[in-house]
Amino acid sequence: MKIFEVIDPLFLPHCGCELQVSLPLGGGLVLIGENGIGKSTLLRRLSCMVSPDSQVVVEQMATEYFFDRKLSILKSFFLKAKLPHFNAANFLSLWNDFELDKKEQRLLSHLSGGESQALKLCLALCKDCTFYFLDEPSQYLDAHRKKVLLNYLEKLRRDGKALLVVEHNLEWLPSGWKAQQLVVKDDVLKRGDEWTI
Repeated sequence: MKIFEVIDPLFLPHCGCELQVSLPLGGGLVLIGENGIGKSTLLRRLSCMVSPDSQVVVEQMATEYFFDRKLSILKSFFLKAKLPHFNAANFLSLWNDFELDKKEQRLLSHLSGGESQALKLCLALCKDCTFYFLDEPSQYLDAHRKKVLLNYLEKLRRDGKALLVVEHNLEWLPSGWKAQQLVVKDDVLKRGDEWTI
């Protein structure tokens, strides 16, 4: 189990932070709370507390890593590149399950919001590591792709990985995950109620 602690009087311009988060291997924890209280900032801060080699971070921001090219060229690059911690079998499974194989002749700039999100998740989740930090991973995904994501996150959890997710929509998350509410009390971000989904 990894225990994260953040004590920072200047966490955000409007609040400090005093909390401890426990993340067991093989566990899934969802952080929820009002918009703008610092959930995404907290996720980034927590991810900095583990080695870069042992983590994956999926942020809300658009991925601008690549020049505009066809998806097929991007796929070929990743399969040939010999990147550290890259799992080609997981990559291909996610690629096909997210139905990116049906879009391979499209340019990256012509992908919809859901297709772009699926691509970002595919490229991140194919990395073998211990900790996965995901900021609203279901954003823009249709029902089919949410189910693919859910099944894959559950697979990672069963494989002993630790998952920390910031999410507003708890409906698509699996039962058995822990949910931790974050609240601002007296200008400090703290833990609120905790329950099992």
